[in-house]
Amino acid sequence: MVTPEDLLSLKHQVPADRLFEEADYHRLWMSQLDEFWTAEQTAFAGGLISDRLAFLFISGYQAAVRRTFNLDNRAWTVLAISEDRNPDHPRPGLTESNGRVSGFKTWVASSRFAQDIIVSIDTTRLFIGNRDTPGLSLTHKDASGFLSDMSQGIAEFKDVSISDLQALGEFDLKLFAKREPLYLYFAFCGFLHRVSQQRGGPDITTLLDDLLKIASGDFTDPAHKALFAKTDTRISEIFSELSPDLFAGDYEKDKGLMSLYSTVIQKRAGLG
Repeated sequence: MVTPEDLLSLKHQVPADRLFEEADYHRLWMSQLDEFWTAEQTAFAGGLISDRLAFLFISGYQAAVRRTFNLDNRAWTVLAISEDRNPDHPRPGLTESNGRVSGFKTWVASSRFAQDIIVSIDTTRLFIGNRDTPGLSLTHKDASGFLSDMSQGIAEFKDVSISDLQALGEFDLKLFAKREPLYLYFAFCGFLHRVSQQRGGPDITTLLDDLLKIASGDFTDPAHKALFAKTDTRISEIFSELSPDLFAGDYEKDKGLMSLYSTVIQKRAGLG
């Protein structure tokens, strides 16, 4: 079982200030991270090598995907379930007919570097496919707003053979939604640890211990819900005390990331 000390002992040779764009972060991730690490180690280490909020999001997101879907591959894998709800420019969602899959998923995180994509077909069945699957194409949006340092795109399936996709078992997508902020907070702790080593900062051992307790459960225990709410509040307090100049990228547009999930976390605990 991973301990706070295990996380705090993780070391990396390449400092985060050498990053300039998502490609640099992806290259560093692939060269430094160990595919045999737990999701907690993966998120924390991703935070250690991050220099901006968009990369902290990627770190937590990748760890949450791995944990939820029991993945052990090193390749970046994304969950794409969003479908178009714009009546003026509709893109049909993914459907399967006679063994062929067509349609769109309208939000793909890290679209330039994602190797495998998990999608829902006919809204209920989950499949995973490689980005090079015949008939699958990714286009990239001009992301100029929130988390613009992370590529974001659209996946189009055009007459894809369902036999080219791997069916996944039964997974609770609600668990992914709950783990996404949890592993973002692990990544944030990794970032904090690196900053603390350079400039000094808060002792995060207790914070990591609490996050590990939450990660050990399935979010149904009232005590864990309360602990998550308490930890969320502490994370927000620490983040609010950090100088914006610690973060590369567009801090002003991205700073809402660290409070993005707070309302839901607090409500699950009967607060807020």
